[in-house]
Amino acid sequence: AAQRLGVPATELGTAEGRVAHVASGRAIAYGELVEAAARLPLSDSPRVKPAAERRITGQPTRRADIPAKTNGSAVYGHDIRLPGMAYAVTRLSPVFGAELDGFDRASISDIRGIVDVVALKSGVAVVAENTWAAMEGARRIAVRFKPTPDQNLDSAEMSRRLRAGLDAPDAFRGRNDGDIEATLRGAARVVEAAYEAPFLAHAPMETENATVHIQGDRVEVWSSTQHQDWCVRDAARAAGVPPANVRIHTPLTGGGFGRRLHTEVVEQATMVAKAINRPVRLIWTREDEFAQSYWRPAFAARMQAALDAEGRVTGFNIRAAGQSVMGDYRPALFANVLRGNDPFSLQSVSDTRYRFGAFRAEWKRVEAAPKVWLWRSVGSSQFGFFLESFLDEVAAAANKDPYALRRELLAHDARALRVLDTAAQRGGWGAPAPAGRHRGIAYMECYGSLCAQVAEISVTGRDVRVHRVTVAIDPGDVVNPETVEAQMQGSVVWGLSALAAEQVTLKDGAAEQRNFDSYPILRMGAAP
Repeated sequence: AAQRLGVPATELGTAEGRVAHVASGRAIAYGELVEAAARLPLSDSPRVKPAAERRITGQPTRRADIPAKTNGSAVYGHDIRLPGMAYAVTRLSPVFGAELDGFDRASISDIRGIVDVVALKSGVAVVAENTWAAMEGARRIAVRFKPTPDQNLDSAEMSRRLRAGLDAPDAFRGRNDGDIEATLRGAARVVEAAYEAPFLAHAPMETENATVHIQGDRVEVWSSTQHQDWCVRDAARAAGVPPANVRIHTPLTGGGFGRRLHTEVVEQATMVAKAINRPVRLIWTREDEFAQSYWRPAFAARMQAALDAEGRVTGFNIRAAGQSVMGDYRPALFANVLRGNDPFSLQSVSDTRYRFGAFRAEWKRVEAAPKVWLWRSVGSSQFGFFLESFLDEVAAAANKDPYALRRELLAHDARALRVLDTAAQRGGWGAPAPAGRHRGIAYMECYGSLCAQVAEISVTGRDVRVHRVTVAIDPGDVVNPETVEAQMQGSVVWGLSALAAEQVTLKDGAAEQRNFDSYPILRMGAAP
């Protein structure tokens, strides 16, 4: 801007997306400067505007999308309509990894409005003039699938593979501080526990969908995706055009949670649009969403804590076993650059701020047919549960207050202590709980955020009710505090949902849960 305006840079200021020269009243929009600015060398230590000078970031700001989502005018993937558009509904294999062997189109010949049946790798897409005909056709069509090596896999076998992983002689070692074997041998007491977490589905309210319109060598895609570049790649490949010929639109997403980082639905929709030479919106049924969903991996962990005579933790050992998210999400990266190290496999454990003394963390990869994927907080969702639940068992064995034990393990870190102490103070830790209620505390960190929570619960038989959760979080520099607050409220609800009700079980190589009747999520009345 100084070059353009012919004035010293010290005479310029920035505001409202412009660089302004107050003395002359001249200003240039950031957008006009981007190309030239990109060619300038960067400072090794650029000045960051102090918080006191900021007018926008750090201030509570209402989200711009809330009115449209509230009044029904928001446009999601399922809302896309194009002139002459056909509707396609999939019928995919219930067994993960099974490929199409054949289908009988005559089995749906009596349904009015059927346009075509398009073969896909893992099933078929029934195309019709309206959604009812397409859905009915997908429900009734006779389809055959090829057998797979894991077509008899069930939850008991999956659990056996996880336990075998805990006992395997070899494993990836993500942390190895001190001599854990000697520390365990010399401990006054060793606390040991094993945990297992099930497969979990993403369960977005909006099922997978994509709309594709092919015109000559140009492809236009509408997809509620989390991975636009993969959508472009897949659409280009399916249509047989260069990626530069693909234009993508991203409507609002009715729940992503990491599931929409995969883009097979765009490839399928492009194949159908090419086959029928019409724009088409392809949708998955809820049953296909669950059957073909790339789940959070089932995981197991065995942990040991060494205690001295005073009940202090002198060592911690964890062996985890489960499928690799990175192995399915980015197999080339996992095999080459990462060399078999999945950063999600020990997430929030190998990089914890807790100081245990001797500390070993290992992970053994377990193979199974179901694809596993990035699910909400990814590896932290299992390991937060494993580690914090185990620390409560350690506290009980050492006859210590769970909050006091965590303070010991974080005594070296003022930032972490502040988060933990704030949650304890605001959550009423140490004060008498209301009659019939109890309190629990936990601390964890992931993606640069430090978080502690105090939950107030009641227990009636086997029914656990969470009445109140106090959250303290230090995420670093905050752009919009309202977004952080909403994020934490949502994370508490989803965490409780995963704990209380959600799980995918396997039988004959397929998910037993195929809809919300068998995969319940936390309802409003159960929210704390």
